[in-house]
Amino acid sequence: MCLIGLLGLIAPRVVFLLLWLFTPAFVLLPFRGLWLVPLLGLILLPTTTLAYCWAFTLGGVSSFSGIFVLAVGLLIDLGLLGAGRGAARR
Repeated sequence: MCLIGLLGLIAPRVVFLLLWLFTPAFVLLPFRGLWLVPLLGLILLPTTTLAYCWAFTLGGVSSFSGIFVLAVGLLIDLGLLGAGRGAARR
């Protein structure tokens, strides 16, 4: 599971698609079977969507660990974490 988590930080869209293909319950269960919401998440905020699915399995987004995982995913998608690449170009 840690290897999938690390790969999810490098290529979240690839990991999300693979999880959707091989374990569709992991992706569709948090969104109550709707396929449009995860599809939009895959396009717009892939790390946040992946984090939401993972937080759902940790006990939901109402727990502290779920909120923490979701917040880190959102920060990564917004580019607030990992800004070192932009600073290295300057």
